[in-house]
Parts: sequence; structure tokens; C-alpha cells
Amino acid sequence: MKSLIGLVLLALLAVLSAMLLKESVGTVVFLVPPTRVDLSVGLFLLIVLIVLWLTFWLGRVLQRLAAFPERVRIYRERRTELGAHRALYEALRALLEGRFVRAERSAQDAQAAPPVAGMAALIGARAAHRMQEFDRRDRWLEQAESDPDLATARRVVSAELWAEQREPGRALRAIEALQSSGARHLHAMRIALSAHVQAKHWRDVMRTVRVLEKRRALHAEAAARVRRIAVRGLLADAADDPVLLERTWEAVDSPDRLVPDIALDAARRLNEAGRGQAAALALEAVLERQWDERLLDEYALCEVPGSRAQIERAESWLKAHPRSQPLLRCLARICLREKLWGKARAYLEESQRLGEDAQTSLALAELAEAMGDGEGAARHFRRAALGLAQRPPEEATPRPPRTIRREATW
Repeated sequence: MKSLIGLVLLALLAVLSAMLLKESVGTVVFLVPPTRVDLSVGLFLLIVLIVLWLTFWLGRVLQRLAAFPERVRIYRERRTELGAHRALYEALRALLEGRFVRAERSAQDAQAAPPVAGMAALIGARAAHRMQEFDRRDRWLEQAESDPDLATARRVVSAELWAEQREPGRALRAIEALQSSGARHLHAMRIALSAHVQAKHWRDVMRTVRVLEKRRALHAEAAARVRRIAVRGLLADAADDPVLLERTWEAVDSPDRLVPDIALDAARRLNEAGRGQAAALALEAVLERQWDERLLDEYALCEVPGSRAQIERAESWLKAHPRSQPLLRCLARICLREKLWGKARAYLEESQRLGEDAQTSLALAELAEAMGDGEGAARHFRRAALGLAQRPPEEATPRPPRTIRREATW
């Protein structure tokens, strides 16, 4: 459309020019002594137009010649930038494919363009880290500092790589620098959680786990596993001081104290520290909420002043779980500790009736030794050593539980 309009205007201009040239309205005289030049007005105007047109195009040519070096420079920069973008794409693809040597080489090629040099440096750092080239990785990270727009990305990548290398101090410093700038990233908090676990900062671990769980940024099973590790770490740090150990256990969140594995580990440490009452309370709280026979052997080792309440509680559990061999052994060991030989023997014999078990045989041997029956102790020790309890469950022939006679004296 523009070309058509231009042609129409040009045709009108040609017609107008022809009409003006046809009508001679005057003469233009140039006097250059001793020469005189007479030109018609139409010819003069035509010559002026031609001169102006030639001047215009001569200026255009000179302008293009003057701008040619700049155009060449822009072309080269554009070509370099396109090549750098292509190299960045190849570096990212090679990194995702696991071709780390190629990824690092392509990242080096992408350094030619400053706009993508920082991003390519981060890719090169990841590739070097995967190849265990940690010095080269750190040099890549230093190169990435030249791009202020990538400050957050560089700190997150640095923290993640240092945490994977098990350098929690450097990782936590990077996370602190990131958080000091006001940024709050869930991925950065996950990295911080890993670094705190490595550094054994158990209270920080518990705090970070709670935040991640609240934001649904950590799987429930993973969170439970990390909490168990943290609580065990806290208890291990306080294991040398019985009072501090008990206070540390009381400071643990109630939901965590009700986890069987955590309660079992805490009870073992409390028993070793001579805090049997606290150990018994920890196990009882779990057993009252959810039945777990793994806790019963440790519960039998809890030395509580005056074990009558402990025996009564265990007997109440026996009403709900009459065929539980670990519970029968637990009752027998408590009675054995209290020198209630008859009750201990009754519980152990009932456990034996439910199926041969090495732990039951050992408890019977201990009972025989306590009662001075050397021959019986040797027989039970021999049965335990033969591993009768190692037979498959289908080989055992459990019998229905019988009523256990309760002794009147405590």
C-alpha cells in the first residue's frame, strides 16, 4: 500500500513538473563575467531538484560509511551473544544429562557474553562439584559474584554444594547471608536443616523441622526421622549429667516423646544414668497410647522404688494382651528383681507354653541361679545357647494361656 501511494505521488509530481516546464514563466540569469548563463525557471528547478537528490544520497552514503565500524561491532557482539546463549543451553542440557565435562566446557564458552556469564558460572560450579573438583568449583562460584542479580542464586547454590561436601560451617554462613538480606526460601531452609544435622546443632534442627512441617515443605516420614535423630543427639549431649538428661527429655515436645523409637532410646539412656523412674514414665506414656512390645524389655530394667505399681500396671496390660511373650518376660524380670520367685516362675512358664524363646530361657536360667538351682540354670542356659527360639514361628505350637496364680505377698 505504501509503495502504491508513493507511485501515485511520484506520478502527480511528474505531471506537475511537466506542466510547469511547458509554461515558460521566466528566466534565471547567472552572470559570471565575462560569461552569462540564461536558464529557464523550469530547467533551473529541475537542476536544483537533481542537485538536492544527489546531495541527499551522497550524505546517506557518507553516513553509512561513518557508521560501518559501529555496525560491525554490533554485529560481532550479537553473534557472540547468540553463541553464548547457545553454549549456555548446551551446558544446561549436558548438566541434566550427567555429562559434566561437556557441561563445564560449554559453561566456559558461555563466559564470552557478560549477560549470561554468571549463570554459566553457576552451571560450571555444579558440574565441577559433581566431578569432585572442589577447587575449580569454588573458582566458578567466585566468577558468579560478578553478577549482582544472581546473588541469591549464588548463595543457594553455594550452600547446597557445601552441604553436600559436608562443610556445614560454610553452608550455614551462606544461608545466614541469604536470610540477612530478607529472603526466605524453603529450599534454603532444607539445606540449612541438612547443615545443622551435620554440625549437630540439634535445637536448630528441631526448630527448622517444625517450620518446614508447618509449611508442608518436608515429608512426614522424613520429618519424623530427622526429629528422632535430633532428640537422640540432644540426649547424647546430656548423657553425662543425669539431671540435665532428665530435663532435656522433659523439654522434648510431647508428640516426639510418644514416638516408640525415641522413647526407647531415651529410656535406655535414663536407665544407664540411674533415672529409672523417668525411664518408666517415658515408656508407660507410649505403651498406654500405642502398644509396642519392643519397649517391654527395657521397661523391665527400669528400677522404680517400690515396684508394686509397676507390676500392677504391667498386669493390667496383660489382661489386654494375654499372649504377649515380651510382656510375660517383662513381668517375670520385675518380679525377679523384687525376689518374687513364685510369680516370676509362673510368668516364665506361661511364656514358655506360648513357644520356645531364647530370652525366656535366659530369664529362667537367671531365676534358677537366684534360687540356687545350679543344675536348672545350666539346663536353661544350654537351651538358650542352642537357639531354640530361632525356629520358624510355624514350628512352635502355642497353647492357650492358663490362669496365672497371683501371690498375696509383695
